[in-house]
Amino acid sequence: MDDLSAPGKPSEAPSFIRPPGLEMAMGLALFSLCFTVFYGAQIVLFIERVMALSPEFVGRAFSLELLREDAFEARWVELSSNGDAIAHVSLWSGLIGLSLVLFMTWRWKQKRTRTFLALSPAPWREFVKWTVVFVALFAVLEVIEQLFPDPENAFMTKVLNSSTNTALLLLGVGVMPALFEEFLLRGLLYGSLRHLLDHHVTIALVAGLFTLLHPQYEWYIQLLVVLPMGIVLGYARANSGSIWVPVLLHMLNNCASILLPQFIR
Repeated sequence: MDDLSAPGKPSEAPSFIRPPGLEMAMGLALFSLCFTVFYGAQIVLFIERVMALSPEFVGRAFSLELLREDAFEARWVELSSNGDAIAHVSLWSGLIGLSLVLFMTWRWKQKRTRTFLALSPAPWREFVKWTVVFVALFAVLEVIEQLFPDPENAFMTKVLNSSTNTALLLLGVGVMPALFEEFLLRGLLYGSLRHLLDHHVTIALVAGLFTLLHPQYEWYIQLLVVLPMGIVLGYARANSGSIWVPVLLHMLNNCASILLPQFIR
């Protein structure tokens, strides 16, 4: 056996590993940073859209006084469910947020980033199994939405009816939110919580936050539709061992919500 203490064979210094509690705290801090930057980017980009799509504001310099004008407020509310504006803002803010999540996680975990975020693809059987589960869940949730309609706040209906660019809508509302939300929630946040918590508790906490991050829906839609979806996405991430399974399922749900109403019309 080689003697690692022999002259000419210095042993490597042990790599520093933080305690699990400190690692979780670091992850939660990075999660908070990424979410704050994403939210700030959404606000800035939406202000830009309001000004760009409103003739009365084109050419005007931005100022805090502008935000307090009644005309600007009214236009903000009007465009908050406009398909083109929502898709544009969602696409670019999601890209900013996703890039920051990947960069900050790499700076933190470095060589362990691939394992931490579960970037390895799952076996194709896992994709098939969870797709079948998710399609069945989607069908049940559609029935629930029909039984408990939300006529006063039909957010997706307004978005779809006001969109003039289906490709942009699919990218901005279908693809990018799935990528960003999964990498933020079931990537960075999930991995951070798992330093101390078991996967059942972690899935529950992440699903709860996932539900709260969709305030455009009424509380009963959040409870009966969004929360179960978050739980299934969490178990898909945990049991498949790959972030790409919930990403695919999330994209499937978003794109189906965009395309199916067009075929039903």
